[in-house]
Amino acid sequence: MTLQSLRQGKLRIWLAILAGLVFATTPTLLNAQELLGYWPLEETDEGADVLDLSGNGFHGSFEGDVDPNVEGAPGFGSGAFFDGVTGQVYIGPGDENGFGDLTEDFTVMAWINPENFGHKNRVFGSAPHGGAGFGWGTVGDQLELTTWGIKDYDQGASLEEEEWAHAAIVLDDDFEAHFYLNGEFIGSQPHPSPGNPTANDFYIGFACCDAEHFEGRIDEVALFSGQLTEEQIKNAMTLGVLNFDGNVDPWAVLDDGSLTDPTERANYIHDVLHSWVGDSNKDREFNSSDFVQVFAAGEYEDAIPSNSTWEEGDWNGDHDFDSSDFVAAFTDGGYELGMRPGMRPAAAAAVPEPASIQLISIALIGLFRFRRK
Repeated sequence: MTLQSLRQGKLRIWLAILAGLVFATTPTLLNAQELLGYWPLEETDEGADVLDLSGNGFHGSFEGDVDPNVEGAPGFGSGAFFDGVTGQVYIGPGDENGFGDLTEDFTVMAWINPENFGHKNRVFGSAPHGGAGFGWGTVGDQLELTTWGIKDYDQGASLEEEEWAHAAIVLDDDFEAHFYLNGEFIGSQPHPSPGNPTANDFYIGFACCDAEHFEGRIDEVALFSGQLTEEQIKNAMTLGVLNFDGNVDPWAVLDDGSLTDPTERANYIHDVLHSWVGDSNKDREFNSSDFVQVFAAGEYEDAIPSNSTWEEGDWNGDHDFDSSDFVAAFTDGGYELGMRPGMRPAAAAAVPEPASIQLISIALIGLFRFRRK
């Protein structure tokens, strides 16, 4: 054996040892995450469906005493107030929506604003019949995840009554619950066994029993399979649930051809983007500054098919900028109304508003009103 081959052999050994140390000290990759349900609670009518915007169609319905038209979490439009006695949102049976199969390896989250720590406040979960399923919420000023008949995972959180907080809980595949408050990890609680699968009904604002109805406001409820990281939880809290990975532009959906139905498009703009049809500069308002931007793009009725985007005036999703886009925008009714209720300003560059463009804006409004007569 030559000296060189001996050195190479030792190098391989050291590299193998180093690789082993790196592997031993690196957390195992988390299972793939999938958004199973997302209820932003932007409804304003008790008779309306409680929309699931995950794309899975698990819409719910209001039951009992719920006020769906209250101010939501900062930056997220409206939320829903639950009376703590009968108010709840019915989602459906766990064996039909698949939520009942979650006995480990899942993530729950919501913005919560509890008003009474004198009883448990359940945010989301299933009925507990047969000691099966799960529910989460608050116990006193703590967070709690319960796998019915198995374990109460309680974590100190120093919640405050009548104050908004973003709460998230991850139950991993070793049955350990990890708690996050306002995007920050606050502790873990172990247990040696998983929950039990269930066919029981799932609810928002209720789980377990009548004494544990949520009392206060809830907003932006979400359920995932898999374990979200702290960064993903922060993304969901600040950028919105649909952008939990932090690398998806929620505005891009307006240009990809998937949202052309007028009602679905308007709902997405209202409930997910928290804006108005016509908000081309994405500052969450529809006003003359949007006209400045779209006319500067120079694509109004330019006879070039399918060359326009949302930022260039295609508000109705047909990839062109023409008079039909003004019909869609003014029908939506947000012109010069400011931001939607509960919104906070989004960062946006200042845009000059030349007098000539303002005159065009006024003329377009007049044209629209004329055509409506």
